[in-house]
Formats: sequence, structure tokens, C-alpha cells
Amino acid sequence: MSSITAQVGRVVGGRYRLLAPIGSGASSQVFAAVDTRLGRRVAVKVLHPALESDQTFLRLFRQEARLAASLDHPNVMRVFDWGEEEAGPYLVLELLTGGSLRRLLDAGGVLSHAQVASIGRQAAAGLAYAHRRGIIHRDIKPGNILFDEDGNLRIGDFGVARAIASAAATEPSGTVFGTARYASPEQATGATLDDRTDVYSLALVLYEARTGRVPFAAETVAATLAARVGATLPPAPELGPLAPILAAAAIPGPLARLEAADLAAELEQLERTLPPAAGLPVALLELGPQLATIADRDPTQLDPGHPSAAPTERVDHDETALAPPAGAERGRGERAAGKKPGRRRLLVAVVAVSVAALLAAGVAAVVRFEVYGHVVPSVVRDQLDTARAVLKNEGLRLRVEAERYSSKVPRGVVMSQSLAPGTRERAGSVLGVVVSKGPAPVAIPSVVGEPLALAERQLRSAGLVPVVAHAYSEHTPAGAVARQSPLSSHPKVLPGSKVTLYDSLGLPPRSVPYVVGQSLGAAEQALAHSQLKYKLGPAQYSTRYAAGEVISETPAPNSSVRQGAVVTLVASLGPPYVRVPQLQGDSVSSAEAALRSRGLSYAVYGPPFASTVYASAPGSGSRVRVGSTVDLYVI
Repeated sequence: MSSITAQVGRVVGGRYRLLAPIGSGASSQVFAAVDTRLGRRVAVKVLHPALESDQTFLRLFRQEARLAASLDHPNVMRVFDWGEEEAGPYLVLELLTGGSLRRLLDAGGVLSHAQVASIGRQAAAGLAYAHRRGIIHRDIKPGNILFDEDGNLRIGDFGVARAIASAAATEPSGTVFGTARYASPEQATGATLDDRTDVYSLALVLYEARTGRVPFAAETVAATLAARVGATLPPAPELGPLAPILAAAAIPGPLARLEAADLAAELEQLERTLPPAAGLPVALLELGPQLATIADRDPTQLDPGHPSAAPTERVDHDETALAPPAGAERGRGERAAGKKPGRRRLLVAVVAVSVAALLAAGVAAVVRFEVYGHVVPSVVRDQLDTARAVLKNEGLRLRVEAERYSSKVPRGVVMSQSLAPGTRERAGSVLGVVVSKGPAPVAIPSVVGEPLALAERQLRSAGLVPVVAHAYSEHTPAGAVARQSPLSSHPKVLPGSKVTLYDSLGLPPRSVPYVVGQSLGAAEQALAHSQLKYKLGPAQYSTRYAAGEVISETPAPNSSVRQGAVVTLVASLGPPYVRVPQLQGDSVSSAEAALRSRGLSYAVYGPPFASTVYASAPGSGSRVRVGSTVDLYVI
């Protein structure tokens, strides 16, 4: 791509003048710009010129750009326009001057619980809005979490990740969408993506915002992706009350994961219990004086081709005046020629009036006798489009006067009509109809904590379809509903909608800590911290571990067990005992061999060159621990 500074001043799409660079990446450059037609500040993202020749990218870019431009939500960055030029495809976006979450985190420090809950709620709300419209972001990361000058959050780059990932110029394989540091397990394995992939990525972003660390981050992309496949979110004391919510949003299996709407609801509920969040320390972008005053400038000064900038030609003549009759300049001579011309004109006028009257009478007759007599058909039980076509064939028009809920008439079908079938009406008459909206929406009952079978019956009684998933729970006993999605606070839904019930598997499994070599007291504390119990097996002698230290544990360290499980510990009795052999009269070398064969050491006392043992301490037959020292006295 050309130098980012060289682009300043260029007019994109015939109307967007690039005024200042505000960011760049491998595939795009972003500029603060002005819409020269409207005098509005905007941001223009110019993509790599090589993408202009990639047909797969262009097809997805057009599709995704249209979808992104259709989004209208306070937490989603607005897309005003898009297009393609030789210099590269481009998007025209809402200009946000509060920077990104990436910029905020790179400035140092972490966010408070309340701040994380606030930005998480806003981001989840924006995602839920997009997901309801079938749009998945695929690249949620701190760089795409943006703020306006008041600190209000917007999600940026909707639709760009999928198109860029398809482009051979940027990602030849096109299989993994999004940034690896925040990619979901299903992105890592190439599985089919749904909207829960955005929820997982958002959970990792919020984890980093609170702890300053990206979970599962490794030295390579492959290692980073592999680390999170099948792994639960690592615990962090800094998360505090956010921990269970983020853990539920980052469950490896997408079917058991929170949806965006549920995540927003849970974070909103947590927000109410926390002190009010301090304002985010957003750093406003420096855009220069050319943008600072743009709202006060005349659009005609920005775009010489603007219609209001063109000089207008003043027209003084009266548009309603009639042209002078032909021959008027010939004076009065012809008018003075006598009465015969006047009579001729009078005769012509009489004839003209007579012809006009006859035509009017004919038209009235046609209107009276030809446009009436259209028989009204019955369109009840017809689809709306079918009813409209039937009436059009009969010379009648259809107007939808009301839409009503009905448990018997399918959605989009005519329930009643204003004109009785068989009556005759004039052409163009309007037939009013009432159209069915289908079954009325129903409230979602709250079944959290209920036994699973009872919860399923309650949902079916409400006309909803229960879908059962499974999840561990710290608070809900096995066999009861740990949580549901959507929540009961969700707006009413149509009968037949699915509600996911998470059947509790009981307490989540615990990992057995490694306590071999620790004292019994330290081992007991480590097991209690993991909510496990212990019992002692028969103690054993050990030359490796001192008395009172743990020799072994069952189940093995790092095994997955249920909470409260019992771990059997075997404690050391210290080294075993042996007896001192009979050494009197032996040579020093023989005594040394006898002691070493029993795991004992020795020390020699006596005159130089003495070689015969006459006594030992402890004496022969004494019980000592393996590893003890025996003193040899020689002569």
C-alpha cells in the first residue's frame, strides 16, 4: 500500500476527503475524513489494493458491507457507505475519537470489576443485536472495542473479518477467522461457527481487561490455539465476582456456552451489585484543526461540485405568461379588416365547445357503465401475496387494515375481509383485510433450580421447546436446572421457540494437587484448598522421604475427581532399621564391605597403619537406621 501520509488529501468515492491518518494494519489504513457533501466527520478504512482483484474477497466484501450497513444499535459502529476503487475497497464509518480498548490497556493498568462489567454489558448487547440478525463478527478483540469521546462503547469491523480471511492476498487458507489470541476453540479446530464464537472471544477480552493477561497465550499461533481446545478458563483471583460469568461465557463446547443476550443480562445484574463504575480514561484522538471545526463550515466550501456551490441563473420572466399570438406585431390592420374574421373565430369556438362536451359525456358514460360491476372474491385463508394478486386480476386493490395474533390461522394469511364476497364494486375499490401475525408471543417461565423433568413440562405448557444441555454447577444439585437460555427476563418469544436448559452435573470436578514430599500438615491444607478430603494408608519406611512426609497419594496427582473426594496418603516412617554386624577381628576393608552392604557408613579411629578392628560403636548386634555411621576402632 502507498505511504499513509501520501494518501492525505485524496478524495475517496468522489466525496470523502482524507484529512489525517488515525491507524493502520496489515490489510488496511484508517483516516479521519470529511464527507464533502454533508460536511460530516467520518472515518474511512481503505483496504489493501491487492484485494481489488480478488473476486472471492469482493463478493464477500459486498455482502458483508451491506449487512454491516444495516446495523443500527448504540453499541455497534455505524457504516455509512462503502465502495471499490483502484486504490482498494473502502468503508466509510462513524468517527470515534475515544480510541480503542487496546489503546487503553496498552497505556498500562487494568480495569475495575465495575468497568469490566460495564464494557462487557455494552459489547454483549451489541453482539446480541447483530446475532439476532444472523450476523457473526468473528474477530472480537480489544482493537475492535472502540469508544466515543464520552466513553460510550461501539463494536467495530463487523463483516470485515470474514471477507479478509477469504482473501488469498492476506490469508491463503482462509480457514481461521479472527485474531488467534482471542479465537474460540471452534475457530482453532475449523468447526462450523455460530454466534457463540463471539461470546467466547469477548470473555477472553474481558479477562485481559481485568487481569492484564490473555488466557492461553503461548509463543506461537499453533500453541495458542491448541491450548484452549477443551480447556476451561484458568482461574484468576483478580476476577472476583466476574469469574463465574466469564467461565460460563468461555466454556469450550459452544452449545453449553452463554449466548450474548444472556451474558449482557448477567453482567447487567452484576453491575447493580457493584459500586458505580468510574469513567473510562479514554484518550481522545488528536485530529487537527481541519476536523475540529468542520461542523461549522459551509458544505459548498468543501466540495466545488456541490449543487449549492454552482452559480444560479436568475430568471425574471413570468413562467405563467402565455406567448403572444402569431402575427401580433402586424398591428391593427388585420383586426380592422371587418367582422368576417371575428365570426369565423366565434364559429370555431362553438364547435370546439360542442366537441368537448360530447367527449366529456362519453367519458362519463364509460366511467358509469364500464368501471362498475367487478365481483368481490373471497381471499380469506389466502396468503397475503396470493390475495393481492387475486384482487388485482379482479380490478380491485388490497389494503392491510390490521394484523392480529391467532393460534389457528398461520402467519401471513388473511383472517377476514371488509367487503362481502359476491358483491359488486367499481374498479379500483379497496378491499381491507386483517392478516394473521401467527401465535401471540409468550413469556419465558423461570425454571432455574427446578428438577429437569418439571422444567421441561413447564416450557412445553407455555408452548416452548426445551433443549437439554449439561453443565457443572457450584450451587445447583445434580438433576436440577443450573441455568436457562434465554432468561425469563428476555422479551416474549413466539410459541415453538427453543429454550436451552442446562442440566446440572453437580459440583465441577477438582484436580488432585501434588503433595508427595510435603509434610502431612501441608498436604492436608493443599487438599482442603481444592475442596478434597484425605485419609492415611499404612505408613512405610523410606530412605528418600523423612519421617512424616508423604510418600505417595491415590488417586494420582492431577487426576480429575468430584468435590469432596477422599485422597489416600501414605506417610513415611523414615529409613528402616538394620543390625550392626560382628566386626571384631575383621580387617578394615572387610568391615567396610559389611557395613556398606547394610546401608551403613563408617569412621576409623586408631594409630596410622593399623588394619584390624578390635571394637565398634554402636556395638555388634545394635539396631540402627539405614544411613547411620558406625565408628571402627583399629589396632
